[in-house]
Amino acid sequence: MLAWIGFAKALRRAVRVSGVRALLVLAICAGTLATARDAHAFAWMVRHGYQSCAPCHVDPSGSGILTSYGRAIDDTLVRTHFADEVGSDNGTSPQFLWGLTTLPDGLSLQGDVRYLRFAQKVDWVPVQTMGIWMQADFAAALQIKHITASASLGYADQGALEASLTNAPEKNLVSRTHWAGYSFLDDALMVRAGRMNLPFGLRVFEHTLWARAYTRTSINADQQYGVAAVYQGEKFRTELMAIIGNFLISPDAYRERGYSGYIDWTPQPKMSLGLSSLVTYRALDAATLEPTWRQAHGLFGRWATPWEPLVLQAEWDYALESPRYNPRSKGMIGFVTADVEALSGVHVMGTFEGSRYGTGEVPLSWGTWLSYQWFFLPQADIRLDSIFQRMGSNTAADTDVLTFLFQAHVKL
Repeated sequence: MLAWIGFAKALRRAVRVSGVRALLVLAICAGTLATARDAHAFAWMVRHGYQSCAPCHVDPSGSGILTSYGRAIDDTLVRTHFADEVGSDNGTSPQFLWGLTTLPDGLSLQGDVRYLRFAQKVDWVPVQTMGIWMQADFAAALQIKHITASASLGYADQGALEASLTNAPEKNLVSRTHWAGYSFLDDALMVRAGRMNLPFGLRVFEHTLWARAYTRTSINADQQYGVAAVYQGEKFRTELMAIIGNFLISPDAYRERGYSGYIDWTPQPKMSLGLSSLVTYRALDAATLEPTWRQAHGLFGRWATPWEPLVLQAEWDYALESPRYNPRSKGMIGFVTADVEALSGVHVMGTFEGSRYGTGEVPLSWGTWLSYQWFFLPQADIRLDSIFQRMGSNTAADTDVLTFLFQAHVKL
């Protein structure tokens, strides 16, 4: 309640800016929110000694469809367990469709339905409210000995156009990932090809963070086609991807080519430190209609502190975009998050994000998130976010954007 009161007070202090500028900021933010989706990636699982994503996710770098082991861990360690469950038989609850059907060995199926309701305020603009079915996806994976294949198919009411299989302005079929791979060295090394999430930084739920948006490495619709090698060792995990473009957009001149990768080191059981790097080139940038180089390089880390409920995670990146004839956009972007599991399955999260990215002398933009998430039933959770963002400007007054989010998610 205190967070909502503080948010209301901040709303009254919003900086007054021109209606046109406010409308632009509101449109950008609303468009970003409209394309949100579930990440299924919880970096705070390092609290339980899980630095690697491979045991729980079919994608060895995390996110997306869960393995049967991942579903069991989801049910055991992630959600709230109530007193009347003691001694009860919940063995089928984490399975597909809550165990109503039994899947053959090696086959994983998963459906995700997520609804979002948000309210957003920019000064001199009326509060905008909207409800969005932001995820309606079905995913399947098949693992036979050393071969793994995975694909997703979903419906996007709006946004996610770079993952669209159909060509309408909205209400499209989308496929965010579809790939196949082969494992070597007792499954420590996998080589795979297809449309995949870019290996870069922390694969976190909050894909609208500036670190994900400006580096274009979110798991909403920023996937690329390519070939990747993933290695999972005792102390190191790494993935390097050769990017050959997004074949769901055309013409070919708009497609990026290059590489993206990370290396993650585990110096102790509940800590990991990593480096990321990405460089791409496209013959025709959609915004400038010029040949453009783009790159991002950064550091990231996770730490389960000696106080068991608290996990810290952070990422800071330097990004650079170089059109041939226009000024370069460059600067630092990053965030720090503190996650406290107050009770089993109940998380309170505070995030600070900062950005000094753009052309010329770029002022600082910053934002704070206060979030609550409750995994209250098997395969179901709700989340509340209070977000305040101050957008720095070197040509006008800074702009304050305030957002409330409510999300409800069911995993089939």
